[in-house]
Amino acid sequence: MRGELVSTITADRVRLHGFLMDAEPVTHDFADAAVISHGLAGNFYSSSLLLEMASRLNRIGIATVIGNSRGHDFLNWSLRSGRTDTLGAAVEDVDECRFDVGGWVQFLVRQGFRRILLVGHSLGAIKSLYAQAWQPESQVVGVVAISPTRLNSGQFLSSPRADEFRNTLAAAQAMVDAGEPDRLMQVGFPFPTWMSAIAYLNKYGHENRFDWFGFIDRVTVPVAIFFGQRELDENPAFDGLESAMNSVMAQMPSIHRETIADADHFYVAHVDSLCERMEAWIDGQRMSG
Repeated sequence: MRGELVSTITADRVRLHGFLMDAEPVTHDFADAAVISHGLAGNFYSSSLLLEMASRLNRIGIATVIGNSRGHDFLNWSLRSGRTDTLGAAVEDVDECRFDVGGWVQFLVRQGFRRILLVGHSLGAIKSLYAQAWQPESQVVGVVAISPTRLNSGQFLSSPRADEFRNTLAAAQAMVDAGEPDRLMQVGFPFPTWMSAIAYLNKYGHENRFDWFGFIDRVTVPVAIFFGQRELDENPAFDGLESAMNSVMAQMPSIHRETIADADHFYVAHVDSLCERMEAWIDGQRMSG
């Protein structure tokens, strides 16, 4: 797999790094390039899923950049306005993904690309939808959202683990009220990790800022959403999502949705099926355009 290490600087002056794979030649007339966004605590180099998607997009004539967000890895030191800042999944404000996605789109624009596809996995899928909903880039022609979890507190409070979630919210709020919003806390819901109190409240709190059901109607470009059937059946972060999605589809029939049989959240042993479905949707956009 050939490519080059690249970097971009966001509008709020955070330097991000990524991996660019040029398609030779660029031949697709729906999209000529794609920004691929990793999930929670991921990065541009460690996900075999993202690397395989980038390779498959290259094969159909689409250049790709797998770009770090400021939320890459658990914690990281990044440059912001020339100074070192502590960023990472444990402390990120997901709202700032607007700058990260936009930074990578504009990086591709500077390379000469003009029709850009956003592709994201898990939290990266939410970020791709969120960025295009609230700070759309005119060069973006579509969004592929792979396994976007639903960050909805009401949904979590109706789940079998509601008491655990309620207690974690209360603990985070207590730290914020005590003047310690940046204090790291060990959490178990929706999965075991460490997170600052304010980051937990922002991501999972009652405002539901990042529940993509609340803003997907603002995305005006074509959208394809893919899930693994096993994650819908077994992952608590997807409780109730399938039935809610049916309601969204009834109101927004332009959204394309597919479920990959037997696939989990990372599409282990099912990456080929996912990529084939993604390619078919992209080619369908070329034909419909």
